[in-house]
Amino acid sequence: MKRIICIALSLIFCTSCSMFADKPVLKQCSPVPLSVKLKDKQSEVQGYTPLNFDEQKAVWISYIDLQGMIYERSEAEFKRNISAAFDKVLSLGCNTVYVHARSFGDAYYKSELYPFTKAVTGKIGGAMEYDPLEIMIDSAHDKGLSFHAWINPMRCEALDYMEEIPDEYPIKRWFSDREKYAGYLAEVDGHYWVNPGFEEVRELIADGVCEIVDNYDVDGIHIDDYFYPTTDESFDSEVYAEVGNGQKLSDWRCANVDKMVQGIYQAVKEVDSRVLFGVSPQGNMENNYAYMYADVKKWCSEEGYLDYIVPQVYFGFDNSLMPFESTVDEWSNIIKRDDVRLVIGLGVYKIGQEDEFLQSTGIIGEQIDVCKKNDKYGGVALYNYINLFEPDEELAERTNAELLCIKEAIDE
Repeated sequence: MKRIICIALSLIFCTSCSMFADKPVLKQCSPVPLSVKLKDKQSEVQGYTPLNFDEQKAVWISYIDLQGMIYERSEAEFKRNISAAFDKVLSLGCNTVYVHARSFGDAYYKSELYPFTKAVTGKIGGAMEYDPLEIMIDSAHDKGLSFHAWINPMRCEALDYMEEIPDEYPIKRWFSDREKYAGYLAEVDGHYWVNPGFEEVRELIADGVCEIVDNYDVDGIHIDDYFYPTTDESFDSEVYAEVGNGQKLSDWRCANVDKMVQGIYQAVKEVDSRVLFGVSPQGNMENNYAYMYADVKKWCSEEGYLDYIVPQVYFGFDNSLMPFESTVDEWSNIIKRDDVRLVIGLGVYKIGQEDEFLQSTGIIGEQIDVCKKNDKYGGVALYNYINLFEPDEELAERTNAELLCIKEAIDE
């Protein structure tokens, strides 16, 4: 039914996508005018009703967290492992998980646009013996957890894996034919990144999101702070010279990220407006502008960018540059729309890394209490699963004490 609705909406609102003449791809859920409302169309959507909560109590489960559960595991083993992981999330009083579905341009699901993940066998683009995303969604829903598929829209693989990707996938063609697709991919710090300055790149990202929401019963789509990976001008100098139109490089890059985020939001809503889209930027607001080219203030004040924002406020109360309470207030103050919810990201991983977190038992619980007092409060998100439930041995006692405080604060 979802696929029928997506096609119908595409015929009304979308233009077909023909990014690559040599291989047809999914019809693009391309951006629609923001004045177009899809609420009437949603009455036609039947079947699964997205599960989301007024107060998100979330845990991030990254590809690193998944590695021990999925690598060289059978379908039955993975089912048991992810079920046990979700049980631990529930035991903490949480109701939502943000789980990696695409971390390096590799899909943890059946995709026509991205190669199957290397996470299961170590080989990217290999045969899919089972569908990890489907298993994770079913398990989460069986337990009453809201499931948000977490993607990294721009980050791709390292060189060795890029070479192994089958030729039929767009990112491999961009990688292989550097003359035809000059500038579409750039290597930064050992990984390749797609360039959102190209319309075709943004279309692929939007199509990939449409594919997930169309084919799987996700409750949300989630992205974090992996936008532009560098401030180096050489990253996108060719396309900037062609289409920059005299803009400052920083303004042009911000505009590209705006278009990408807006495209993801609209792709989600075209399939099902009830599915949420959220962004988790860096907690230091100015870093988002200076290094990531992410205009978070615009996204929180204008229509058509996101449903919730999860700033990574991974700072202690006594942080000299970004004290926790005033940083939360700063994020609260930029939200100008009633339909944008503020979910505060909390850094459990900081236990053992910073004295304030290590020595102040109950600090994460105290931070949850502070968040709940904010008038824009929409929940909290804990980073990340391993640091909560599988800490290093020397931190186990300290972490277990923190877990008790977190559970108490979440349950209040």
